Amino acid sequence: MTQNRRTVVDPRKADRRRSLMFKIGAAVVLIAVAAGIGIWAVVSNSEDSSTGGSATPTIATEDGSIRVSAAPKGTQPKAVVSVVEDFQCPACGAFETRQGATLAELSKNPNVAIDYKPIIFLDRSGQTDYSANTANASMCVAEASGKDGNMESWLKFHNLMFTNQQQEGGPGPSSDQLRKWAEQAGVTGVSKCIEDNQFGKWLTEQSSTVLKDPGFQGTPWVRLNGKTIDAMGMSPEQLTTAVTDAAK
Repeated sequence: MTQNRRTVVDPRKADRRRSLMFKIGAAVVLIAVAAGIGIWAVVSNSEDSSTGGSATPTIATEDGSIRVSAAPKGTQPKAVVSVVEDFQCPACGAFETRQGATLAELSKNPNVAIDYKPIIFLDRSGQTDYSANTANASMCVAEASGKDGNMESWLKFHNLMFTNQQQEGGPGPSSDQLRKWAEQAGVTGVSKCIEDNQFGKWLTEQSSTVLKDPGFQGTPWVRLNGKTIDAMGMSPEQLTTAVTDAAK
């Protein structure tokens, strides 16, 4: 006759086993988290390399503008509309509302170029960096997306900043908001460029040159082939006629 034997479990050994299993599980979780952070860092660094490491944008024209044009690469359009603007400037916002669509349409003419030059003009020392931050973000987006000469994404970002323009003299949009607008315009990988103010020094120098120009009276400053025009006082039809005539 076989006797049933009861197995006696040492509670201390059971506790030790549970403790060991818990430690192993915790270690696995920590390894997984560390691996995830490592992958995120690699991806983030890869995305943030889209503007490169240079403090000078490679996509700017000789005078530091962002050119929107359908002109073949390497050619010089007959009509160049230059627009000097500040992203916190209310008059610039009004100008974009009035003539932005007209300029976008004119830029489709291969004999026309629209040169946008964001400057740092309306910042108040020690109070706001609105102009500086938005101008830099603009260059970040242009550098990340326009190396093939196509500034469509940059123009979307440009328009978003004016559509969502905040009060002059205020703090302006945050770095996170600028990044979100960039993504809305179809551009990623500019977070580091925006946060580090990558093109800040270059923009300060460019802005200083404009402010010293005898022809500069404020923003927006619009010129057609170098000659100042009252584009704000023109109707869209008048502006179209003036530019297309210069492009012939």
